[in-house]
Amino acid sequence: MKKKVLIAAVLAATTLSASTAFAAEANPFTDVPKDHWSYDALAMLARDGVIEGYGDGTFQGDKTMNRYEMAAIVAKAAEKYGTAELQDKGVINKLEREYAQELKDMEVRLTAVESDVKDLKAKQSSFKMYGDARFRYFMNKNMAGHDKSEVGKVSHFEKRVRLGIYGEPAKNLTVDGRLKYEDKSDQYKGWGGEQNYNDWGKSWNNQDSFRLDKMSLNWHNAGTTTSIGRTQISLGQGLLYWENPVDGFYVEHQFGPKTSLMLGYGDISAEGWQNSNIWTTFGNLKVQPSKATQLTAAFLHTNTENTLSDGTKEDDYKFNQYAIGFNTQFLPRWNLIAEYVRNNAGCMRDKSGFWARVTYGSPTGYWVKGGTYQIYGEYFALGGGSVEGRAWPHRLNIAGSDAINGNGSRGFGLGMGRMLSDNVNLEATCYWLKPYDKNYAGFSNYDPTGYVALSYCF
Repeated sequence: MKKKVLIAAVLAATTLSASTAFAAEANPFTDVPKDHWSYDALAMLARDGVIEGYGDGTFQGDKTMNRYEMAAIVAKAAEKYGTAELQDKGVINKLEREYAQELKDMEVRLTAVESDVKDLKAKQSSFKMYGDARFRYFMNKNMAGHDKSEVGKVSHFEKRVRLGIYGEPAKNLTVDGRLKYEDKSDQYKGWGGEQNYNDWGKSWNNQDSFRLDKMSLNWHNAGTTTSIGRTQISLGQGLLYWENPVDGFYVEHQFGPKTSLMLGYGDISAEGWQNSNIWTTFGNLKVQPSKATQLTAAFLHTNTENTLSDGTKEDDYKFNQYAIGFNTQFLPRWNLIAEYVRNNAGCMRDKSGFWARVTYGSPTGYWVKGGTYQIYGEYFALGGGSVEGRAWPHRLNIAGSDAINGNGSRGFGLGMGRMLSDNVNLEATCYWLKPYDKNYAGFSNYDPTGYVALSYCF
């Protein structure tokens, strides 16, 4: 019997009036006489460290107790029977015989409490709400500004709200759904003025409504998870795809405590980035050689070309990506993430890329506990064809390139975040980047890109 649960049941029982009917013939709230042998027996167990007492945590040998209070201490002593000395075991056995009826009553009452709790849980809904909100100011988000462009400084504000519901309607079955709203405002496009994209006529830019971000049905059984619907996936360390939806399915199996493999198929246009279906095969392998280190290998292969609204084919939207990476906590406050990516699609130029992030900060509680913080530095060497630089399905804080199969990026950046209070985060980043091949690109530097974001989650 669990110690804390037993004590809680005893305390609940002791609040009852002495007139309550019990199975015992004698009233369990009757005081045990001061000269009763039980006091000496408990004092011996306290000296030997078998018990610590009751009530405020001390055994008060000079205090008169009733039979129920005495039985509560006997129950605690019985929990340590296996490690007690031989003479103490004899004392415990004698005390259990003396207070057998009271101990039995406590067991009956505890069983009733556990049954009531089980009934209450059965009647409660398993569905819970969760969500987050973010307000962000972004500079040169799509990397359109550079030292040779006619476009001036580019910036805008973003607002995003996500509201989700998660539940377990049956054993081994979960449902996860979420709605999302996001828009842009006060967008400065570098052509000499600010533009408001919040009116209905510009809804193509800011969506101006909620959309279904995810809605999946997930079956968990014998180490295997099968998810179907608009389900959220993450591949590798994040260069391919990270926490974004797919209309399709995946199956993931856990091979023991250290290895898992996931394979799936679906339409990655679920997020609304494209105007046609993009059917994709994907997979992810995770190996945990130690508690502090994770190794990953992932792939993503698009099976269709992107069809534009006028019916023409966009041949450059082809991805046949592979990535290998790792994530390691190499010191208590230091973490390193690194990943290499290769896009083997024939139409792509500058197919390889690499990203690394070193983080220093609070080892636990970030994004949850107030006062925690992180400071990180990042390095990028991303060929224009290595990552998706337009739709931003990856994990990076930068687009990675000024277009699909564009000029890519090389450079570094810094970021820092602090939890202002529980679940409230303030983050700021800035990146200084060059094109992957400046001779081909025809310019030397992108304008600085970065953001300041205030986020709240619940």
